[in-house]
Amino acid sequence: MSKRISKQTLKKLLAWFWEVREEYFFREERNPYRVWVSEVVLQQTRIQAALKPLQRFFHHFPDVASLANASEEKVVYEFRGLGYYSRARNLRKGALYLTENFSGKLPKTYDELLQVPSIGPYTAAAIASICFDLPHPVCDGNVKRVLLRVNKWPLVPRDPQTDKKCIQQLQKLYKGLPAGDTNEAIMELGQKICTRSKPKCGDCPISEYCKAYAEDVVNDYPMKAQKPPKVDVNWHIFIVKRGEDILLQRWNDFYFLKKQVAFPSLLEFPQDGMQKCSWSDSKHSVSQLIKKYEAQPLKTLKHGITKHRISIFPHVISSKTWEKNTNKNTLLWTPQQQVPEYLVSSALNKIWKSFANSENLHDENT
Repeated sequence: MSKRISKQTLKKLLAWFWEVREEYFFREERNPYRVWVSEVVLQQTRIQAALKPLQRFFHHFPDVASLANASEEKVVYEFRGLGYYSRARNLRKGALYLTENFSGKLPKTYDELLQVPSIGPYTAAAIASICFDLPHPVCDGNVKRVLLRVNKWPLVPRDPQTDKKCIQQLQKLYKGLPAGDTNEAIMELGQKICTRSKPKCGDCPISEYCKAYAEDVVNDYPMKAQKPPKVDVNWHIFIVKRGEDILLQRWNDFYFLKKQVAFPSLLEFPQDGMQKCSWSDSKHSVSQLIKKYEAQPLKTLKHGITKHRISIFPHVISSKTWEKNTNKNTLLWTPQQQVPEYLVSSALNKIWKSFANSENLHDENT
């Protein structure tokens, strides 16, 4: 039988954490700005994948002022490689809010932090505890996985009741403990030991308190929610050439990559027969467009965005008939060498490199 989780449990966890902790550059000196940006990123991006893009982001935007003063386009571009680009726009909105209301500094209370665009309960708790040692438990996927296993709670992670129950339990135990380190310790345990698959229970410093481990049912927890069905999408991308220029389009309200600059595109949804187009000429089928524009195919690419299973079909065409059917307000004719500066999506960058290779372009950006 396992022991009941208590403050002693967290003390043992802290002792382990202080021996194995990794000092990431974004948590040095407990800089509130860096903690804010990194925690927004790490909620949806694995830490190893985030390190290099975060270093680049902080190089260009070392503080709130530099982020607030940058254009939205520049912020989104320097966020490339991290995905979910609405986060970049919201970070900039947050920086503008901080500049207007807090002289470019992050506030030191949980409630005030929640007023900042891009900061929700998790990020506010992380900043409040890590930077200001306020006793606010964080509740990310790692924390929930640890607590659902330790307590053997029959709950799914993506449920508000799960968050509420985890926070309530931790709040009772945090008094007298270093809040930031305690939060980081639980997150690190979930990240390194109590992993989603193949957990290293033999290395766990608090396994004696874990009910799931005691009953040999660790792999049954957390309980799994029913996954939404995958949506198949055929994404047709049109690389339009005009001499040495390439046509890009500002997508204000397209299905993917909203408010970004990308190639003109058409989406097919085979399951329901729908199609969505990024330009005004949307009455034609893909086969009609390919014939109309004498499009030349490039190599097909497989990609995934959230619940979407995507097949990307790139086509190369000339501009002779294109402009007659396109909303010119959204067009951006761009020199070939500058195209990579606009492409934040990894999929679009792969498409561009495939095109560049087919055209024998040898620019350092490609």
